[in-house]
Amino acid sequence: MGMSGNGIDLGAIYGLLGAVAADVRNLQRDVGEIRRELGGKADKDDVLSLRQAVTDYHSSVLGHGILISELDARLRRVEQHLNLPPAA
Repeated sequence: MGMSGNGIDLGAIYGLLGAVAADVRNLQRDVGEIRRELGGKADKDDVLSLRQAVTDYHSSVLGHGILISELDARLRRVEQHLNLPPAA
């Protein structure tokens, strides 16, 4: 992240969060397509395998091992640290 004259570059933070949000929307679309394709045909092993694939994808999308489920808590801490209002 770059630094401006007054500290952390908020534009860079918002840009990163926007990119992550786009990745999440794409993932949601992909999961919806997978659910339609499976149509209740999956067995337990298939579901476990899919769950592991999604977890692996979450880790790789964010690049630093941050899971999507951890992103919300991290965002709250950044907002508090920068005295920003909560994201909608």
